[in-house]
Amino acid sequence: MSNESNMKDRATIYGVAKRAGVSLATVSRVINGKNNVTEETKKLVNDAIRELGYRPSALARGLATNKSTNIGIVIPATNYVYICNLLAGMTDVAKIYGYQTTLFVTKRNKEDATKMIEKLITSHVDGAIIFDDELDKDEIKYIQNYNIPLVVIGHEMADERLASITLDYKSTILDFLNKVAEKGDKDIKFLDVVGSGNMMDEIRYATMNFALEKNEDISMIHCEDSYRRLYSDMKEYFTSPSNRKGLFICPRDSLACAVVNAAIEAGIKIPEEVEVISVIGTKYSYIVRPQVSSLEIDHFEVGSIAVRMLTKLLKGELENKIYNFKSQFVARGSTKK
Repeated sequence: MSNESNMKDRATIYGVAKRAGVSLATVSRVINGKNNVTEETKKLVNDAIRELGYRPSALARGLATNKSTNIGIVIPATNYVYICNLLAGMTDVAKIYGYQTTLFVTKRNKEDATKMIEKLITSHVDGAIIFDDELDKDEIKYIQNYNIPLVVIGHEMADERLASITLDYKSTILDFLNKVAEKGDKDIKFLDVVGSGNMMDEIRYATMNFALEKNEDISMIHCEDSYRRLYSDMKEYFTSPSNRKGLFICPRDSLACAVVNAAIEAGIKIPEEVEVISVIGTKYSYIVRPQVSSLEIDHFEVGSIAVRMLTKLLKGELENKIYNFKSQFVARGSTKK
């Protein structure tokens, strides 16, 4: 199927308004049979609807009748605390604006993410927020072929109907590593989790490049994304005398807790002998003892801002289409002062 055919299948109120040379509100009034539109304008709008093969959506009706707009939310499985926080921020603000939400939950693999995108495209939502760490920029651009207004979390992208929110963990971890290097600590260990997504891949590459530039010794420990499995593996790991020291960088705080607990059980002092930090910090960072040092972003706020950005994007009122969140390093009991 050609792009032209695809665009017709996914024609939107924006395309109709642009083709007819009128406002979104005018298109909505025509669709809803309002009388305060001239016959000439009605003809322009109806001709554009027919030419584009447009089918009125909840957004078009909602502009005149105050009915709900339906927005799609593409997220990974909600078995991570930070994903739950992100979703809570989205749904809370969506309720305030009277939006309906449709969830498209993906697994941690490229194939499933692609399937969810196909479902999103055929669902005829009025707009969508996408946070899936398996999708790259080319796949986001593919979705744009279907004229769905998008807010993407995790990529820096902008277009007429595309806005984005970036999550900056990389610069914060590099700042931290520079301070570690200044103190002369050279035994750094990075937990490389299988299938951890684009963001952690970027952080891993940045960490490796840092090691090359600074002539630091950074070890990669390959592991699964499972507290139970990592806890078991780390208990075995710490039986070797050479492994009972160093700084451990963990992707998430639940995995950092596995390292902390295994070290304590092995009789290792934290943070005197082993230090542990988490890249993504949530409630687990401060409910474990000792508390885990971590990089913090308020994911509830990320979700709420994403919906607000989409609201403005739907109305054609969003001026600043890139919003940056920079993580903050919070020192707790698992690292030296």
